[in-house]
Amino acid sequence: MQEVAPILSIVIPCYNHGLFILEALDSIENAKGKFPLEIIIVNDGSTDESTLKVLNEIKHVDCFVLHQQNGGLGNARNNGIKMAKGKYILPLDSDNNVLRPYLNEAISILESDSNISVVYGNAVYFGEQSGTWKQPKSSLQRIMLGNSIDACAVFRKSVWIQVNGYAEDMPVMGYEDWEFWLKLYFHRYTFYYLEKDCFMYRVLSKSMIRTAILKEALVKQYLINKYNDMFDWDCIEKFALMHVSKNPLKAVNYFSYKAILKMFYWKLKNVMVRFLKLK
Repeated sequence: MQEVAPILSIVIPCYNHGLFILEALDSIENAKGKFPLEIIIVNDGSTDESTLKVLNEIKHVDCFVLHQQNGGLGNARNNGIKMAKGKYILPLDSDNNVLRPYLNEAISILESDSNISVVYGNAVYFGEQSGTWKQPKSSLQRIMLGNSIDACAVFRKSVWIQVNGYAEDMPVMGYEDWEFWLKLYFHRYTFYYLEKDCFMYRVLSKSMIRTAILKEALVKQYLINKYNDMFDWDCIEKFALMHVSKNPLKAVNYFSYKAILKMFYWKLKNVMVRFLKLK
């Protein structure tokens, strides 16, 4: 019998997260829909013995484990996506879980409209925090101010190829998806917000992103240097003020952010008018 080619490739970087990886795999199994998929786990140089034991014993159907020396999150995702057979990619953090009906609906949207390149939705917090992270409908202006889309989004592999994948030289790990979304926006790719709970986001006090927040200024400086010619500060300022006008606390955060930008001499210019329609 001829093997069915996967439509979706789920890529899971794993560094010393053997405690959670089987739970992530079970969530994929429970969220499976009508579209064939494959799972690629990238062992990014794990040193924890229990993690190595779990990864070496995985017998999950349609799951492959790629072992590599530690190269960081961007490198692990890129290497997993390079070997992916699916035309759609879902990066999944090894400590997070997928929910129904995310996979079915995201792929159906992409299959029905070739103009859509990325589908993302809401996250349900679990672990040390509860509640729902309602990722807002994004725009170029919003994503320039800060990352509003989690990495757990379904996108076409072709757009990953077009923008040369995830950056592997980020000064702080945990922000690779922000830089990736910026590149897609700059290449005029279209994002679709699926207003449903799509995945479960585990909150840990020692998680990568929580420690990375303390070093966010380094990431902003990196983006400033890399994409200096792609921004327009006047547009960002108008957009930000429009969204903080009803919330003084957000205004305080915004002006703090603006001060950081000025400290790093942000020279923002030359964005085409069609990118700058305020939402």
